Amino acid sequence: MWKRLNNISSKISWSFGGNLIYALSQWIIITVIARFGSTTELGIYSLGLAITAPIVLFFSFQLRTILATDSKQEYDFSQYFGGRIIHLTISLVIIIPIAFLYSSNVENILVIILLGIIKCVEGLSDICMGFYQKKSKIDIIGKSQMYRGIFSVIVVFLIYFFTQNLIFSQIGLLIIMVIRLVIYDLKNLRPFVKIFPVFDLSWIHLMKWAFPLGIASLISSLNTNIPRYFLEYFSSTEEVGIFSALYYILIASNMLITPISLLAAPRIARAYNQNQIKKYTKINIQLSLVSLILFLLIITIIIFQGELILKVLYGSAYTSYNDSFIIISCSLLFGFLTAFYTVSIVAARSIRIQPLLNFMVTIVTIISCYYFIGTQDILGASYSLLISRIFQALLSAGLLFHIIYKKSR
Repeated sequence: MWKRLNNISSKISWSFGGNLIYALSQWIIITVIARFGSTTELGIYSLGLAITAPIVLFFSFQLRTILATDSKQEYDFSQYFGGRIIHLTISLVIIIPIAFLYSSNVENILVIILLGIIKCVEGLSDICMGFYQKKSKIDIIGKSQMYRGIFSVIVVFLIYFFTQNLIFSQIGLLIIMVIRLVIYDLKNLRPFVKIFPVFDLSWIHLMKWAFPLGIASLISSLNTNIPRYFLEYFSSTEEVGIFSALYYILIASNMLITPISLLAAPRIARAYNQNQIKKYTKINIQLSLVSLILFLLIITIIIFQGELILKVLYGSAYTSYNDSFIIISCSLLFGFLTAFYTVSIVAARSIRIQPLLNFMVTIVTIISCYYFIGTQDILGASYSLLISRIFQALLSAGLLFHIIYKKSR
């Protein structure tokens, strides 16, 4: 028993440490651009992510979660891997012309395309993580994230510090992503599965089956980025950069719940498929309590030390946005809850309704952005984000309750 507990503790430690380092690395990259570049460059980088992320997420079809909760062995890993390659290739074919349509500036176009390629390579690593998650080998995931984070920061910092060039720094980041995929993620898969992708008709079947999840991911990503689109329209690219720097607390903090989610996903899937509805419900209650505890710890620190955090990370010019920082941080609780509930919903294979729910969130987000951002800029974007996250968490909780009620009957 003690050996098993030590093994679980070791896995959680590696996963938590790896994800924490990765989250910090992403934050440091934003900080490097904010410190050594300009808010315009930070805005271009943020808009590049806002353009590419929804497309790549759509064509990812949440296959990682589907693979991790595939307790019935519906497809082989090689089929998931082959499908992911084809799907991401399609996403890149779409991103390239969009980059040319969005901007006539060569640098902006190259930044968008490079970010698209980086996201695609990350998507290939992501499907590998799905297999490790399924086998509860979250320590491998943590180590992969750790290596990715450390080397990403080193390369981006050195290149951007000496060249002040976004394109060169993104090329360096792309090289790191490719090396990580080949010499770590795929290499560690070899003892368990065939790493060569299969390009049979399964990629079409997977796409048809998971298409609603792709739509849900697309809409969810758009919901996250809609405030940035409105900020650029009503204000400027500089405001987008500032908001993105403040918003990164959400992305960094989400990495704290990732190890828990990775361990919980297979257990949730088994409980549901084995009709253990009490266990399924109990796990979700536990995850909700974890969300609340983590949120209270984070928000307490930000309320009392928010200005200091902004000053250290981005410079004294950002301390005037402390109110927006606190409001954005309040949405963390609802983001945590939604992330956990989504795992449970996918495990129950309640897929088709998710696009409708996310579309409802989109409507609320657009209305709140139009109302708040038009008059309050960054503060308004913060309020819009909070309202959107609250509404999304309530819808997810409602769907989860419906699943539990229906299964219990």
